[in-house]
Amino acid sequence: MNRLFTFLLMAILLSWACVRSKSKNKDTKQDIFAGKSNSAVKEARILQLYEMPAELKEISGIAFIDSITIAAVEDENGIIYFYNLKDKKITGTKTFANDGDYEDLTVVGNDIYVVKSNGKLYQIKDFRKFNSEITEVKTPFNDENNIEGLTYDRASNRLLIAPKDKGLVAGKKELKDVYEISLPQHQVNTTPIHTIDLDKIAAFFKGDGLEEASKKFLKALGNENMNKIFRTSALAVHPETQQLFILSSINNIIAVMKPDGTINQIIKLSGKEFSQPEGIAFTSDGRLFISNEGNKHPANIIEIAYE
Repeated sequence: MNRLFTFLLMAILLSWACVRSKSKNKDTKQDIFAGKSNSAVKEARILQLYEMPAELKEISGIAFIDSITIAAVEDENGIIYFYNLKDKKITGTKTFANDGDYEDLTVVGNDIYVVKSNGKLYQIKDFRKFNSEITEVKTPFNDENNIEGLTYDRASNRLLIAPKDKGLVAGKKELKDVYEISLPQHQVNTTPIHTIDLDKIAAFFKGDGLEEASKKFLKALGNENMNKIFRTSALAVHPETQQLFILSSINNIIAVMKPDGTINQIIKLSGKEFSQPEGIAFTSDGRLFISNEGNKHPANIIEIAYE
């Protein structure tokens, strides 16, 4: 009798352990899948919004001078505007060229580089001086490339530059490339150091938790046209992780790329505040800011959180 009771008890315990093990394994798989889904696309949260004055209605690029001062350009005038976040106003300007389509800028020590859509670079040396020396730097890019992204990669002491449209490599019309310009020589490497293709972006939206964003994006994928999916508007390098943040005003997304070229995150910008995101910049301690051109509402600069 005791043997029978012991046998039955052991059978019950073994059965319960198997059920628990299956249940645990099932839960673990669901958690892993959910984790991947939730980490694939992050929805940006607005921390602070700064409404821009009329002079910056067409704001197209931003970069930090210090923790509270942003240098900005807009795509009509060859003027750099210095905007103070604390005082919420323009505190100075710097004219560097005639009117033109200026798209982005970046700060390198005491110099500021501004890029025009045709690929021409302007180096404003010792920008704080009244009579700064301004040098025009020619590149192999032109109007067909439609340059919009420029940033400084401090770790490698180089500029990163990105076309909104076609790159320099023949037969790669549907890919978006990032190129490097060595400093101080200003030598352009015509072989892209990073490339974004449709599949890399699409993979993050398939089965993602942000259902509406996914539906919109996957619907756009039916075009099979990269220009309908992703067009580089601006670049910024995270000061600590060295990840490259690539902003696209099409679909209002940011692709986050590791130094090895792997895209490991997509950040979605939702809401009327992100009317036309054209600029992106980090403070030295890693705070992230996005600038938006004005439309029905004034242009703005927005500090966002994404984790």
